[in-house]
Amino acid sequence: MEVTFNNSGAINRAHYAIVQKIENAASPSLADDAIVQEIDAIRRRFAKDGFSPDSRACRDWLLILLYCSTAMTFELPRPDYLAFALPAAIGLAGGGAKLLDRRVGYEFCAAVMPPEHELHLMLVNTFRKDLESRDETHICLALDMLVQVSSPDVVPAIQTRLEDLLSHKSFQVKRRAMATFKLLSQHNSDLLQRTTRKIFKRLRDDVVSSSAFSLAVELVKAGLISGIEVGHAAVDVIQKDRSNSQGRRIQSPAVAAIRCVGQLVTIDPNSREVKSLAEVLIQKCVTSSRSSKIVLECFRALSVVPEPVLIDVLSPSSDLQHPVSGIRYMLASKDPNLHYTFLACLLAMDVKLWAGVDETIPAQLQESEVGRIMSFLDGSDITIRKMTIQLLHRVEPAILEAWFTRFIDSVPSPTSTTLATCEVYASRALEVSTVLDAESGEAFANRLKAILQAVQVPHKDAAGTGKGSPERGRVHGEGSGAGVNAVLESVVEPVLDRLRECQYSSVVFRQGSPLSTLITVVASDEFRKTFVEKSLQDLRDSLTGVKAPVPSATVICAAVACEYSQVVTLSPNTIAEGLANCLAASPVGVQEALLIALTRVVAMFDDESSPAAVVTRVEELVKQSRKHMRHRCDQFLRLVKDKATLKTVVQGAKSQTLPDILLAIEEHFRKLPKQVTSPSSASSRAVSPRGAAGPSALRYDAYEAPGTLRRKSQDRHQARPRRPSQTPSARSSTTYSEEFQRSPIPGAEDPLAQTITPAGLVALAEGDESLRNLAAATGSPRQGPSMVSEVLAPKVDLITLESPFHAEPPTTFAEALRPDTQPEGSNGLTEESFLQSFDAAWNSIKSTTRGWSESPPATVAGGLQDAGLGFIMAFPSLEADIKAKNQGFHDNEILGMLLTSDGQVSAAIRLRPGEDDSSLWILKCDNVDLKSTVRKVLQGDV
Repeated sequence: MEVTFNNSGAINRAHYAIVQKIENAASPSLADDAIVQEIDAIRRRFAKDGFSPDSRACRDWLLILLYCSTAMTFELPRPDYLAFALPAAIGLAGGGAKLLDRRVGYEFCAAVMPPEHELHLMLVNTFRKDLESRDETHICLALDMLVQVSSPDVVPAIQTRLEDLLSHKSFQVKRRAMATFKLLSQHNSDLLQRTTRKIFKRLRDDVVSSSAFSLAVELVKAGLISGIEVGHAAVDVIQKDRSNSQGRRIQSPAVAAIRCVGQLVTIDPNSREVKSLAEVLIQKCVTSSRSSKIVLECFRALSVVPEPVLIDVLSPSSDLQHPVSGIRYMLASKDPNLHYTFLACLLAMDVKLWAGVDETIPAQLQESEVGRIMSFLDGSDITIRKMTIQLLHRVEPAILEAWFTRFIDSVPSPTSTTLATCEVYASRALEVSTVLDAESGEAFANRLKAILQAVQVPHKDAAGTGKGSPERGRVHGEGSGAGVNAVLESVVEPVLDRLRECQYSSVVFRQGSPLSTLITVVASDEFRKTFVEKSLQDLRDSLTGVKAPVPSATVICAAVACEYSQVVTLSPNTIAEGLANCLAASPVGVQEALLIALTRVVAMFDDESSPAAVVTRVEELVKQSRKHMRHRCDQFLRLVKDKATLKTVVQGAKSQTLPDILLAIEEHFRKLPKQVTSPSSASSRAVSPRGAAGPSALRYDAYEAPGTLRRKSQDRHQARPRRPSQTPSARSSTTYSEEFQRSPIPGAEDPLAQTITPAGLVALAEGDESLRNLAAATGSPRQGPSMVSEVLAPKVDLITLESPFHAEPPTTFAEALRPDTQPEGSNGLTEESFLQSFDAAWNSIKSTTRGWSESPPATVAGGLQDAGLGFIMAFPSLEADIKAKNQGFHDNEILGMLLTSDGQVSAAIRLRPGEDDSSLWILKCDNVDLKSTVRKVLQGDV
């Protein structure tokens, strides 16, 4: 997280610190560890004797605990892990200095306290005291929290006071009191009896009528008042309302009354009053047709009226005007809100009543109006598109079938379109397929296959995606043909969500909802089973046929194989072989998903089955893959060798989805003891991105005597011999000072054999006599900063592979800042001036580029130096007294600057070490041509 405290929105420094730890954590498990440590630290603070924080401090700690509980990836160690703060939360809720403090205390109790907790009675007492307060804000706060934290214990303590609040002078209190009565009646139905005397008076109060009608419906359900009386009261409110505009008044009494009528019809659909209520609603639709909110509420209420009653009321012989005639003007409007209202109204009414399906009632829309509805399928609003699809499917599914066929035929060639175009075509076709094939998993799989084959081509057929191509492994692009190898997220996510939640969207009326909601149509397990089997079977068949699977289809198959292998009839061996056969024909991002799925599927093998064929495919993949995929393959091969461990890892995952299986794998290897490698082995792995060199590329004779190696290294640097009796750790700064004074060229000694003080570095750079004397007086070199990487020092004498793109790695500021090596205009550059110049350049240069290299930072830095661009590369001091003001340096980070002839910084770079000898580079450069050149060097293209 690179946001400053002032811009972060954190409540205090502690909150900012924990957010930084979580955001910068290397893995979700490490983030959870940081969260648990923070909770434990707060627990210890609360447990101290005499600890009594003020209201604000207590509020801040509780907010941090709430943040920690919501930021956890996995579960807390115990369900009651935050219960230690409940006493403080209850105290804050009852005695906070500010209303915000009290609210935080209540919210913490609502989020953490179990219903049967021993402190619940204390919370009830706090509720009672706030309800009896004369402060309206305290009363409203208590009523709001009662809706969230309700239990049978609270009813006896507050029921009398709650009844009195129905007559409170504040409408805010009265509305909340009625809502609280409705909620608490679930625990004690006798509580509603206390509201019967005042409910009709509240029904005539425009300000609180919404809450009053909602409570009245509960009283009718309980048989405490007559539904006919409530219906008459609702009709009076509806008929008195004269609104006929697009006003946005939220608490409209007519809207609440119409909603109440619909609920009354649902309670007793056979009542003799239903027909008269329906006529009132139809008349209101026509007279208030310009008020979309009232019209939509009327259509929703009519949707629950029995069909025979509506046919009788809307027949041509009736004197009433059809309600659809009042909303036809919305279709011609350009306002998408009116389009939404029009479609929602039609979806709320049976098609027999307006589409001309039944001869009793003729069609209410003209041909041009139907064409206007069809045009919504090509609109940019996804909600309106989905509503249109649902509407057309209800009228006639063949309309959508014909549209789908024409749409697929019109899809342009995927090799000549952009990724965005592929996403649009695929997602819109999928929206139609989701409705057409809502009941058949096999049909849905077939239609999905047709969609993906229309918008993508197989990876092996894509031009320019072979080994060594710059497009290899790229998941997303922007140019023409970029969608060929891309995984279309707009297809993959909806398909997986469809299987997981087994639902599709249909905008219909649901009684009691203020807005149209999404009906949930739960598909049977048969839908999921047939889809998975058909998809995996197509995957296996495609590898033996003419066409290979497209990347998006392969990812979907990997995901469903990971999640639903246990529900299909295909054996794990068959599934694993099909997935493994796709490895070679898939881009890198898809290969990773396949390996994770294979880990899950192989864990299902019985003891007699052997994944030998799968292992062979993975071993072949290792030979042609880069570092990241080699790492994933290595993890898979190590797990397969131990089936017991493999099953433990898979069973320990939070779920059987691809991300959670990957988290479980990473967590397993994170807990394993790390292999300790010698510096020589680390150096031997630093291979040029161009590949390993042959035997003739060795710099030195293998295992030559140390003395010979040292002489060759010294000859290459033109340095005089180093005294064998001295070691870098044993020499004093005085000895260094003497050697520098005897040296004819400052800094000519082998830089990798030196460990010197900051003053000595400056002396090397400037050759100042006073600084040499200062170096002699600074004491042991270990007291100063380590300007040399202690890991890099022994690498000079090792057998390494010669790369035409890499020079010796950077060593010290002294070596990097030698006057004879600096570009013109930069003489006299010291550590202090280097850091200050770097800091200023880093903050002033605007254009930033990031990337990963498969080589360690030292190798990348050597490549930059060897490219002849003039970069000055050096380590920042970890303990330097002189720091850049606005930069914080990472361990083993390498900095670099490119200076112009006049001493200005034209480019700045930071190289940070990553996992497996990789590195992250961050380049800042405003010159487009220079930035392109540097990027090519970093990517190994020059």
